[in-house]
Amino acid sequence: MHSSYSALSTFALCPLKYKYQHIDKIKSPPSPAQIFGSTIHDVMKFIHTPTVKGLPDEEKTLDYFSRNWEQKNFPEEVSQNLFQEGLEIIQKYFQTIEKEERKKAITLEYRFVVPIQNHTLGGSIDRIDRIAEGFEIIDYKTNRKIPPQKEIDQDLQLSIYLKAFLKEWPSLFEKIQDTTKIKLSLFYLRHGLRLSTTRTPANLKQIEQDILKAITEVEKATENKNFEPRMNALCDWCDYQKICPFWSHKFKKAENKKQEQDIRQLSEKFIALKVQKSQLEKEIMQISKELSAYLEQEKIGQFFTDQGNILRNLRETYRYDAGKVADILKQWNQDPFSVMKVDGVALRRLSSKLSPDQKYTLTSLKELDKKSYYLTVKK
Repeated sequence: MHSSYSALSTFALCPLKYKYQHIDKIKSPPSPAQIFGSTIHDVMKFIHTPTVKGLPDEEKTLDYFSRNWEQKNFPEEVSQNLFQEGLEIIQKYFQTIEKEERKKAITLEYRFVVPIQNHTLGGSIDRIDRIAEGFEIIDYKTNRKIPPQKEIDQDLQLSIYLKAFLKEWPSLFEKIQDTTKIKLSLFYLRHGLRLSTTRTPANLKQIEQDILKAITEVEKATENKNFEPRMNALCDWCDYQKICPFWSHKFKKAENKKQEQDIRQLSEKFIALKVQKSQLEKEIMQISKELSAYLEQEKIGQFFTDQGNILRNLRETYRYDAGKVADILKQWNQDPFSVMKVDGVALRRLSSKLSPDQKYTLTSLKELDKKSYYLTVKK
């Protein structure tokens, strides 16, 4: 199977959108944000492409951007704002990047195909630089949102780019012999910020497994023709709303107006009750805190009223020493990995296979983790 990071990320976001795009091949026009991003990427390539007169300066770049800006590609209400943002991105970029750094690019917008076992992944790397400690792979972003470092450290796209670099430039990698000397960077152009990370050889092995797992999920969905829609933060901007089950009602003309009106009233009542329930749960929680504090203060186990009694109940939770549990399961010829997480539920499932003495021994390994109290009503 041949795929790409973009296709795999679309499937993870919404399998049905993946089907519309990559199986049904339903075309959708690029959004203003996508056109703007492509335009800025083209400008970045221009900045780093040398000519006989050297690298273009800020003035030439601003002129290039202005001459290539096509207002017809954008809605009238956003065109001027996006054009101004583009100018600001270019100015900020020249303030952020040193002139010498612009001379370090070894390739721009490099298209690749990288094998993953019997599959292939395609893509394009915005820029690769030669730096003092090794190399830097750079991907430009025009997003407004800056992700936390944890997301950068786990970014699958950067990992795929690293695998492509190792395949396409093995002789360059031989000179450094260390994947941690290859910096992986996301350059957030609106903010002039570059967030970087690295990958170890162990990371790369795990990454390949993650990619294979993602591909397997796509193949399984394709074989079973099962592409469930998945609500996500980008649904409001999706081009497939008119044919998506989550949105189709918005565009559907009602055939039975009486039934439609009845269901609408039920839906509105359902929403009102859900809101009411949420408000009641918050109120109950607040009252519960106040009652618990009073009962604790007065050392009262049960408070009597004309409508019923409120009981203060003790809840105890336990934890297990994973090492001790694993050791004793091995002694009993039980697979310790059958309990992937050492908790009460997993061990209760396992205990059905054990003798009474073994159950007792297992129970003796638990230790009190914490105590807490909860309230109940007795009528």
